Amino acid sequence: MENCLSWGEREPTYIIKRPFSNDQLILGGYYQKDDWTPDVLLEQTQDILQRTTKLLPKILTDNPHGNKIEDLEILRVVAGLRPGRHGGARIEREKFGGKLLIHNYGASGYGYQAGFGMAHKAVLLALGGSKL
Repeated sequence: MENCLSWGEREPTYIIKRPFSNDQLILGGYYQKDDWTPDVLLEQTQDILQRTTKLLPKILTDNPHGNKIEDLEILRVVAGLRPGRHGGARIEREKFGGKLLIHNYGASGYGYQAGFGMAHKAVLLALGGSKL
């Protein structure tokens, strides 16, 4: 299985293969601005399953337990709270109190996917723009 991402009109849809997990996948997502409830809702879970299996039908066709959504082995359903920032992520350097301050926050729902790239940019800023 490969990683997939689709940013639709309403919601992001992503499929991330968990490393070293015997082909376990993380399926998501949902974007709910200013909603901080950690509750998992069945209708959102069903919507995520519909969107991800449409994006990558191999999730169903390669499933040894059957080729319907009901046949998938779901290990866990969780809601992730991912703080965002109006205007997008902030990755900047700033002089503060005579010291260098690197800002790297506010990635919202794409922090998992963009984390390594954001960290790389933050390190480059800390090094003054030098290549690693």
